[in-house]
Amino acid sequence: MDGTLADSFEAIAASLNQALGEFGVPPKELGWVKYNVGYGAGQLVRAAVGATAPEELVKKVGQRFGELYRASFLEATPPLPGAGEVLEFVWRKTTGKVAVASNKYATLSRAWLEHWGLAPWVAVVVGPDTVGTRKPDGAFLLAALHQLQVLPEDALYVGDMEVDVEAGRAADVPVVGLAGPSRTPSELWAAGAFFVIEDLRQLPELLQREGWGWEEA
Repeated sequence: MDGTLADSFEAIAASLNQALGEFGVPPKELGWVKYNVGYGAGQLVRAAVGATAPEELVKKVGQRFGELYRASFLEATPPLPGAGEVLEFVWRKTTGKVAVASNKYATLSRAWLEHWGLAPWVAVVVGPDTVGTRKPDGAFLLAALHQLQVLPEDALYVGDMEVDVEAGRAADVPVVGLAGPSRTPSELWAAGAFFVIEDLRQLPELLQREGWGWEEA
C-alpha cells in the first residue's frame, strides 16, 4: 500500500510529527519516515519516540498519531503515478485476483482505495486488523492468497521494502521490488527480490515479457 500504490509518506510524517510535538518529542525528518514506515504504525511510533521511552508515552503518542492520521490521510495521500491503470491491468489479466496486503490496517486501506476510485480493481484487502499477523510473517500473505484461491507458486507480490521481500520468502511467493523513496534498487536486489522496477508503470511490461505467461492484450 504505502510506497507501492499510495504516495503516503508526507501525510504520515505530518501526523507523526504533530503528535510527537504535542508530547515534547523532537520531530523526524521525512527521509527517516520513508525508511521506517513499512513495519506498521506501532513500530514507527516506538522508533520515533525512542527505544528507552516510557511505554505510557509511546501509547499516548501512538493514539494521537492515529487520531490525526485518520482525520487527514485520505485527501493528503494521492495514488502514485499509474496506480489505477496498473491495478486495472492486473485485475483484467487475472480475472479479478488482486489483493492489497499491507501492514496498514485494512479498514484504512479500504477507505483509501474507495476514496481514490481504486476499489473496483481490488478483490481482497488484508491487514493486521483482519489477519491477526503482519509482514514479514508469511501467514499474512497466505491469508490473502487463501481468499483469492491462488497458490503461492502462482502469485506475485509487489512491495517497496525488505520486509515485503521477507514476507514473500516466508510464504514462497516471488516478490517484485519497487524502488523509490524507501529503498534503492540495490537494497531490494540484495534483499532477494525476484525482480526490481523503479516505476509502478513498468509492471505491465514486465509481466508481458516472454516466460511470464502474460501475453499482450
